Amino acid sequence: MLLVPLILFLQIADQANSQTQKENTNPCGQLYLTQSPNKKKNIQLNWNFNCDDPPDTILLTLNDIRTNPNAQVLYTILPRSVFRGYHETPFTLKDAPFPGNWTEDNSNPDLNAGCFDYYIASAKGDKIIHSQCLSIQPTWMSNFGDLRIGDLMIPGTHNSGAWKGAPLLIRNYVLNQDKSIWQQLVYGIRYFDIRVGRYGNTSDGLYINHAFIKCTELLPELQSAATFIRKSPKEVIILDFHRFPYPNDFKIQYHNEVVRMIQSVFGDLIYPFYRMTHTRGPKLKEFWLTKQRVVIAHRNKEMSRVATFLWPSVARDWGDVQKVQDLETYVKYVSESAAPGNPMRVLMAELTPSYVSVLKHVTRNLKDLAVMVNRELSDWVRQNNRSANLNIVATDFFTGNDIINVAIESNFKRLTNFYT
Repeated sequence: MLLVPLILFLQIADQANSQTQKENTNPCGQLYLTQSPNKKKNIQLNWNFNCDDPPDTILLTLNDIRTNPNAQVLYTILPRSVFRGYHETPFTLKDAPFPGNWTEDNSNPDLNAGCFDYYIASAKGDKIIHSQCLSIQPTWMSNFGDLRIGDLMIPGTHNSGAWKGAPLLIRNYVLNQDKSIWQQLVYGIRYFDIRVGRYGNTSDGLYINHAFIKCTELLPELQSAATFIRKSPKEVIILDFHRFPYPNDFKIQYHNEVVRMIQSVFGDLIYPFYRMTHTRGPKLKEFWLTKQRVVIAHRNKEMSRVATFLWPSVARDWGDVQKVQDLETYVKYVSESAAPGNPMRVLMAELTPSYVSVLKHVTRNLKDLAVMVNRELSDWVRQNNRSANLNIVATDFFTGNDIINVAIESNFKRLTNFYT
């Protein structure tokens, strides 16, 4: 009986020195870096101290000052009595290459790559308490083979393909992301909320939309996802084709064009819905064994009857709220109610502008709303172990929050519970 817990202990211990795959080991709460959604991508310091003798200094360093005392200190703040806070630095991450040469054209990226050069550290006097890098997570699912897709916590994005394009005058009210689907995958996103529009007279006119506004071409984004899956052999991705907003009469022939494109890009990588035998979905290691690691969810029921590999559209919880405090209430309600999925369920954790709210705050845009939410969201989900009841959490401008690391922490806890 001691063998399985021992194996789990050894697996986790083997990863203890990796910034990419681990539980939170901070003895004094939370400490992490995020990025602003502005053009420069300013690095942000985030902390939430809960110990009796909290740190008195927070540092931004080049390299890890815990292992390299000569690491360059770029920026220092003194939180004093502010135990929970957020601070934007003048240092930026714009155009910084991914660690481990994680580019689309590199056939052999480093599967163990994790950290950018930037670290956040906390100190008490001359003693470093904790440090944490800004990281990518291209292989995080490889730790959780025994967990089912409906039992994992999975980080996702809302309006995933709305990261470029759109007319300049309304761009700030259309774009919900600032990273391509390739970049989102490398950072660790695994759920994608996709809305499709069709333009012109051929299937070449398929785009990812935000409502009726076209943003990015569909085909290159799907090809990027397929490229990633082939490079990272144990990751599973969920592409949720949730809406087809343009034209208003999105004909069945257009749906067929979308499905044919999906099949041509992913082929044998698709895990068909008809293979599912458990109400919580397959375990990750079942995906690995088949080498079919792409889930295609589709909202059109008629297409699902014809193309039997399609999964039903992922069940979703959407608060449709305009105020941060209302979203907080909704997130906490959803995380405590733990409604079942089909087998998956996504919490859409973003504010939704209304005509009235836009008129009241004419200078506020989607980036502003995301900043307001992202400063708070990770704490909402971590508090009282609420993450234990969440499956997928989709956000706007996701590098402004810590939801990817929250998911990894939560999945390690779930894995421990599975073995015990």
